[in-house]
Parts: sequence; C-alpha cells; structure tokens
Amino acid sequence: DEIGEMPFNLQSKLLRVLQEKEIIRIGGSVPIKLDVRVIAATNQKLEEQVKEGNFREDLFYRLNVVPIKVPPLRNRKEDISLLTNAFLERFNERYGKNKRIDLSAINILEQYDWPGNVRELENMIERLVVTINEKVITGGHILNIIDHKKMSSAFEKNNLNLKEAVIFVEKQMIENALKNHGSTHKAARVLGVSQPTVLRKAKKYGIME
Repeated sequence: DEIGEMPFNLQSKLLRVLQEKEIIRIGGSVPIKLDVRVIAATNQKLEEQVKEGNFREDLFYRLNVVPIKVPPLRNRKEDISLLTNAFLERFNERYGKNKRIDLSAINILEQYDWPGNVRELENMIERLVVTINEKVITGGHILNIIDHKKMSSAFEKNNLNLKEAVIFVEKQMIENALKNHGSTHKAARVLGVSQPTVLRKAKKYGIME
C-alpha cells in the first residue's frame, strides 16, 4: 500500500524481490524463493515521481504490468451503500454489535464528497458502531460527526438553496426506498410516513407515474 511513499533506498530491494523472486532474511545468507503476486497501490502519479527522480523507473515498469485505475469515491456514489454495509458487517462482528443503518443515513453519505476516500468512510462506520448507543444508525448520527463545511459545499456545488436541498434529499430517499423495497407500502414504513405521502411525492418528483 502507498508504494509511492517508499524511500528511494528501499525501492532497489523491492525491485530485486520482483526480478529474482527471492528474499534473504535479515541476518541470513541463504536466498529464499518466493511464489507471490504483488499488488501495489498509490494515490500519486508515479510517472511524475519518476521524472522528478523520486521513484525508480525500472521499478515503476516492473510494477505497472496490469494497471487498474480506481476512481475516487465521490465519482462512484453507487458504491457507497455497498461499502457501508460491508464495513458495518465487519465492525459488528469485530465489536460484538448488531447495528443497522437506515436510508436517511445512506442518503447523507451519498451527498458527501469523501476527501479521505474509502478509508474515511470505513473510519466513520467504525466510529459509529463503537460510539452510538442506538441499534439503528440514522442521518442524525451522520450529521453529528460529518464535516458540515464539506457537506455544505456538496450542496453549494449544485447551487442548491435550502428548499432545493431539502427536495433533493427527499427525492433521493424516496427513490432509494422504492428501489430497495419494491412497493410504496414498504417504502412508507421504512421512511416513517404514510403510503399516500410516498405515492404523492413519488409522482410529484417523477419517480413513478
């Protein structure tokens, strides 16, 4: 992880491991053969690091066999609910909890820009599992710990005023509830409103005819 942060003097040692497929233990003298596949990750532009003399060119080409570019979390909002539930399951098991997360929380998470990327989301879910007393993580819990300035900027990017922001979040919540639960009756129960309210607002926002 963070291969771009590796000190220059250690890069040659890693290069030898990749080329020779062997290591020598500290204090040892006998090479030990390896059968491994190396996956290296970085958020830096290694090509620029090579040009600046901070990263070995030969190591870069040795590592850059099958490059995979992963967009930042803010550009793949559809992954947020999947990652959130995966982290929730992991930390429930780790800490012996049985927390759930509701749609209002997921909707707020999907509006945030995640400057710290997936790690920030992971840390937030762990914090919520450990610190809140309630069994269900709600939008209120998220708003208590999220960076409000960054949350506000997410709405400002779309030039939304308060009324428009409320409509935006309401539409998102209704749309997600209908998609996840399949009927207006089930969506209404999850959202805590009546079925006619869900039906009326869904028609109003063009979610359903």
